[in-house]
Amino acid sequence: MHINEMDNLDILSLKILVALYENKSATYVSKALDISAPKISRSLKNLREVFGDDLFIRKKYGLFPNEFATHLYPIAKATVECSAKFNKVVAANACQVKSHVEIAAPGLIAYAFPKALMYAIKEEQKQMHINIMPWSVHTTKDIVNGDVTLGVCCNKSKANVDEYGDKLTTITLQPMDKLYLIASCHHPIFKREITLETIAEYPYVNTELEMPSTRLCPFQQYCLEHGIALNTEITITSISSLFEYLSESQSLSLLPYKIVFEMAADIAELHTCQLAQTEAERLYANTQAPTLFIVHKTPTSQPNPDLIWIEDKIKQVVDRIM
Repeated sequence: MHINEMDNLDILSLKILVALYENKSATYVSKALDISAPKISRSLKNLREVFGDDLFIRKKYGLFPNEFATHLYPIAKATVECSAKFNKVVAANACQVKSHVEIAAPGLIAYAFPKALMYAIKEEQKQMHINIMPWSVHTTKDIVNGDVTLGVCCNKSKANVDEYGDKLTTITLQPMDKLYLIASCHHPIFKREITLETIAEYPYVNTELEMPSTRLCPFQQYCLEHGIALNTEITITSISSLFEYLSESQSLSLLPYKIVFEMAADIAELHTCQLAQTEAERLYANTQAPTLFIVHKTPTSQPNPDLIWIEDKIKQVVDRIM
């Protein structure tokens, strides 16, 4: 490989390489990064020319990395993360940017925040830079240490938040008391009466990353309490991976997020429907419906106005997601 070829390698292309490797869907990457599909194609073409390799193999349900792309991925990932750190330092140092906000959100809906928040920042001319990352088992500690400004979590992970007592402040957003079923477009469930019991007859895909991992999601808990055999095949917390898995199997999944339901409706291989509210009420009769919270470090002095502003915008995004 000639050095002039490496000179054509840019951070955006590496970011796209990482996103394609992790999500295997150019459509999802386009929406998640807010980059047009033609620009994704041009960047992929540039990557292939620079490395002299196809990198990804196109299959029916997306782009799959080959062996060479698998070797490149950890290097590209580290480079992109370093670039983000450079951006953070530059943003903090630039006079036109007063604050840098790191936000963590559940992986299935994290992609819904950047575009909406950046639009609000631009529209109201806020001097702020944001970065969105998936909520993880380390997020609570990162908030306490000041590495993450705030997070959006559900009550499943709030138990981990409560361990820190008055070091953290939580703001209740709203309960997620609606249920949306997602499966392949030809799934036999859609020719039957859809109830919690008929859903349990098929392989189930869990989408909740519990903390601790031994805890059950509400549907698993319901089946256990009512003596219903449930085959939980896998837990998936990436929206693109979930869609791909459901498209190629006879599995199905229940979600509380309206925006995921709407996004799945645009994919020809999938079919979605909202369960009757009576079914949702049955599911949550003996357990708490999932609730979203904002979590931030308890301030030791007057609250930061920028923090109050961004929390208000997050509430608006969550209203749309629900």
